Amino acid sequence: ARGRGGATCQGTLTLTLTLTLTLTLTLTLTLTLTLTLTLTLAQVIDLERMGKPEKVLREATVLDADILKVSSFLNHMVDVELMEACGEELAERLQEEQATKVLTVEATGLLPAMFVGKALGLPVIFARKSRQIGVSDSYQASYKSQVKSSTSDVYVSTEYLTAGDRVIIIDDFLAGGTTADALIRICRMANARVVGCGFLIEKWSDAGRAFLSGYGLT
Repeated sequence: ARGRGGATCQGTLTLTLTLTLTLTLTLTLTLTLTLTLTLTLAQVIDLERMGKPEKVLREATVLDADILKVSSFLNHMVDVELMEACGEELAERLQEEQATKVLTVEATGLLPAMFVGKALGLPVIFARKSRQIGVSDSYQASYKSQVKSSTSDVYVSTEYLTAGDRVIIIDDFLAGGTTADALIRICRMANARVVGCGFLIEKWSDAGRAFLSGYGLT
């Protein structure tokens, strides 16, 4: 997902669905789900060539107002070809930011982040959710998970994130924005600069984009 209004749409394809949740997916395409589904044609080209739009539309399931089930291709079983296409799409959108490192959080954030790193030729750092044995100094930040309704900590070793780094943050979901906010705060502790963010799936109803808007990120 790209800030400042997102990517420019070149055209739209509208399909009727019986869903009630509004969200946006950026799996090299954008989906808006209420009673209609809108795909931006400019972003769906690569997935059309791979035969993937039908897979995403068929297998993503809205369980309730807060949860989108994507376990058949992202959160449990992984469609590697699809993840690589997503990573390449995000990398293309963020390549002008001249990043030096990719930062994500374990575990499923690693899937798109690794392919973004591969496409841009950058190392990938993943924030851990517990202190790593053998790492003495770490940056630490807390965030509240909207799914679990609990507070968690993330840790990044001071060895791998340093002053002067230009960082892009990649994750699978953007919901309330609290996880990304924690990663941004960690970068600030390291005197590193966050130059962009990318997410596969954005839940517009949780207003994460607005929550992060004060950082002025792309």
